[in-house]
Amino acid sequence: MNNIQMNQTARIGGITLIAGATVMFIGAGFYFSTGIDLWGALATNTIADYLVATAAVQTQLITNLTLWIIGILLLGMGGAQLVTLGKERPALARMARVCLTTGVPLAILSFIAMLSVVVQLGGDGSETAVVLAKTVGWIGTRTDDLATALIVGIAPLFIALAAKKAWMPNWLFYWAIAAFIIGVISLVGIYLPALADIGFLIVPVGLGWMIATGVTLLRLSPA
Repeated sequence: MNNIQMNQTARIGGITLIAGATVMFIGAGFYFSTGIDLWGALATNTIADYLVATAAVQTQLITNLTLWIIGILLLGMGGAQLVTLGKERPALARMARVCLTTGVPLAILSFIAMLSVVVQLGGDGSETAVVLAKTVGWIGTRTDDLATALIVGIAPLFIALAAKKAWMPNWLFYWAIAAFIIGVISLVGIYLPALADIGFLIVPVGLGWMIATGVTLLRLSPA
């Protein structure tokens, strides 16, 4: 890859990462605007109340999950550009690619699963609906937890290790390490609910790293 190609790759990657993370944050805004939480409902066994409450905020939840699907695709595309820039340590770059190519489809499936709970079961507090929502909701949320850790927790560390000697500043490298640590905690939180709140920090920390990386790439690759 010559310098012109690397410049184009870095610029496209930077723009895509910033766009993807921004869309994810906007989607999160719609989610929190509803005042209900699928993860919390599963943890507190209040799925019946959650289903009834979704009827009033179905539009916001559908918008939220649709934006997350778009956002995660953009992050995957941006991450793929980062992988190609790790030419000094290609083995580590390939590890990052595996995390991204595994995490993106997992995330999309998790959002579709959660969307099915909202669209197909929303407003129905019957016993059958509750049983279905518990099962599908558990699959959706846990798959999302895994995908999030892979995409914005583990992949950034391998990308940082692959790019540290090429273009990544030290502060961004250490940020990637922090994202990795929190990502691992979020995975442990799947089995130890007491750590779930700490693990949730992977969202702002990991998405923040994506935006910071995107800005760094744009500064390194002027138009």
